[in-house]
Amino acid sequence: MPASHCCEKCFSEPEIINFIIENEKNGQCDYCESKDVKICDVKEVGEFIWEGFQRYYEDAADSVGYCSAEGGYQLPTDTITDILTDDLMIFSETLDDPSDLILALVNDDGTPYVRKDPYGPPSGDPEEIDDWNNFCKLVKSEQRFTALVKISENEKPLEKHPFDFLDEFVGYNYYLLVDYLPPGEKIFRARIYHDGMMLNHESLTSPPSDKTKNNRMSPAGISFFYGGMDADVCIYEVRPSVGDEVVVAEFEVLKEIPILNLSIDLNASVSIFSEDYSFYYEEFIKPFLRHFSKDISKPMRTNDSDIEYVPTQIFTEFLKIRSFNSFQFLGTLEDQKETDQEKIKFMGMKFNSSLLEDGVNLVLFQGPAISTENPADDKAVLLYKGYKKYCISSLKVFFKEAN
Repeated sequence: MPASHCCEKCFSEPEIINFIIENEKNGQCDYCESKDVKICDVKEVGEFIWEGFQRYYEDAADSVGYCSAEGGYQLPTDTITDILTDDLMIFSETLDDPSDLILALVNDDGTPYVRKDPYGPPSGDPEEIDDWNNFCKLVKSEQRFTALVKISENEKPLEKHPFDFLDEFVGYNYYLLVDYLPPGEKIFRARIYHDGMMLNHESLTSPPSDKTKNNRMSPAGISFFYGGMDADVCIYEVRPSVGDEVVVAEFEVLKEIPILNLSIDLNASVSIFSEDYSFYYEEFIKPFLRHFSKDISKPMRTNDSDIEYVPTQIFTEFLKIRSFNSFQFLGTLEDQKETDQEKIKFMGMKFNSSLLEDGVNLVLFQGPAISTENPADDKAVLLYKGYKKYCISSLKVFFKEAN
């Protein structure tokens, strides 16, 4: 019996459609009867769908309790047919009835399926979100200067000690979040210009400790370099008014700078039918990183208390004092392996701007000594290149409906 073929128009799932298109075969579909379309052997498409299906679902018998007296499995289950048609909705409206195609694609023997890790937290609601919220509450109102110190195992104010929580969060997600500013990269820093203000390296780099104020990532008295990856985001972040003049200094990276990158794209979802899909990353890690990055980046209002800065200040203090082993990522979280490379200490962090869409902020955990006017200065990692002055003639306002 000749092999039957399904086509790109039978499906609504982009990854399946792309798989069929990449087959590079034209013909008539045996199921929706479309002509001169991209087609593929239905068995090959079925194998592709089964591989994706297994990235998210597992046999309930392997993980879910069963009690015949209480009606069977202790969690809701579905057959592969129900999941493909009702949950994933992979078939297009071109098919009036996908029953024949389903029979050809997969073997539905009535096996009950559940989501992987069925007794874990709901998808998109990882326990780490509660851990971070508890951490914020703790350091704001209960324990601050000793939050990273383990005084006694019996005196832990939380089920998970703050240091352990941060250590697991950064260490476990290291391979996702580590990034490097390469030599030659340009970064920027802005200040609102005032009459009589000196415009030179000293006035445009990180301020001296005795002139630092309470900031999102650093308390008063500790100098950090606050900048951005382009001039526009720096201008927005100093919040000028129309008519103000803003000075933007340019710096060039002299040495490779390891940073924690929280500006990665966390909004786009990855289909289970993509080879790039990782169950634990998509279902648990990404939702937490999304929540954490949003919390890190949220704008501070003039009437907000200084204690709102405390969680991020302690987080950056932790990054300054902790070294991490580099990891080799081999495809899945389970394949993550520690290498023999030298330990890495983060020198800064990138995070999304809350004031400019697609803007990326940068903070480096060092004061004025981080930059220089002399390219031969071995201690500095930034070279001051000069400045430009901008006059604010208008400002764009971005807004969205509040949740």
